[in-house]
Amino acid sequence: MKRCVVSLVSDQTIPNILIAAHYRPDHLLFLTTRSMEDRGKSAAILQTLALRGQDYGARHQKIEVAPDSIVDLQNKIAEWVRHNSEDFHFIVNLTGGTKLMSIAAYDVFMDFGSEMVYLPIPRNEILTPFPKRRPRQPVAFAERLSVQEYLTAYGFKIGNRSKLEPYQDRCRSRKDVTHFLFAHYQNIQPLLKALGAVIRPLKKNVLKRGYDFKMRFEIENQPQAEFLSMMHFELDGTEIRKTIKEEDWEFLRGGWLEERLFLAVDAALPSGKDILINVMCEDPFGNRNEFDVLFTLENVLYLIECKSLGAPEGGENDVSASINTFLYKLGALRQNFGLTPRAFLATTSPDILDSRGNVKAHLIERGKQFSTEIIPLLLTSDLEQYFQQRFSQT
Repeated sequence: MKRCVVSLVSDQTIPNILIAAHYRPDHLLFLTTRSMEDRGKSAAILQTLALRGQDYGARHQKIEVAPDSIVDLQNKIAEWVRHNSEDFHFIVNLTGGTKLMSIAAYDVFMDFGSEMVYLPIPRNEILTPFPKRRPRQPVAFAERLSVQEYLTAYGFKIGNRSKLEPYQDRCRSRKDVTHFLFAHYQNIQPLLKALGAVIRPLKKNVLKRGYDFKMRFEIENQPQAEFLSMMHFELDGTEIRKTIKEEDWEFLRGGWLEERLFLAVDAALPSGKDILINVMCEDPFGNRNEFDVLFTLENVLYLIECKSLGAPEGGENDVSASINTFLYKLGALRQNFGLTPRAFLATTSPDILDSRGNVKAHLIERGKQFSTEIIPLLLTSDLEQYFQQRFSQT
């Protein structure tokens, strides 16, 4: 007998993808609504499964039901069964849909001796809660989603996919420079500000053949001189020279911090993670979103937003505005698309600290409302240890 997984479609597409990936059924049956179809949720599930090598393009059907009517769902399922010649063993995923859809699906499919399953995100195990008096033990599953699969599940498209591996290679190739800059940040910061004032206004088109950069700066300490040498700047008295290319421009205008966080996560977390840097995405409405660092671990998506010299440093209101802008972005992702990453906001700004040198309490609480942790980089010298400790608790 062939197997058919019945999926109740909702904003949260991940449970439906993982259940289908685990059981690898012969057929998929979506119980969905007009709202979910308008938002492309069934299509996103199919696209994500196809990325994993499970093509259900010709092996699925959809039943569109009223989300608040048990009778409508039951009647439409009964009609589908009458006109379907296949004899299926049904596995019903009760995780998604509305509560009334779950009740109706349970009521109908129990008459077929169907298996009822539930996936309690973020636990990577499948529950079989029926029969109630003799429920089965939870079943662990091995499927883990990549960043691309996770984004696809919510209707996002990665626009710069071909560049992501070169970004990673470049990041790893200059890790010594990145580690040195982070370790000596406060000594090098005045030099970074001076370089940034000249480099930031440059347009990418002037960097294609290389931009002949010149600037006068009085070297203040050994870390500044060593950093310039590591970056292959020429130093003639107080004049600094270098032919700047796009990769130098991106690094010096703040990309170095994104790379430092990428390297920390890459080194600190166990195997089984998937991590990308500088991801350009297009949401289902066609709007572009840029993410500094994205990674998945144990089927949870994490986002790191980095604020270096670009972070406002003019006072409390400016810092709050910068953080609020990022949190608003997270809120919009959740409200519009159901995408709910857990996030870190890593910043070198001293203005997030109170008079005792701790992160200001109201910023911590504001972040918690959006599942966001603020990383005070001026107080966090060992980022690898920070992430090791953070994820040893999960």
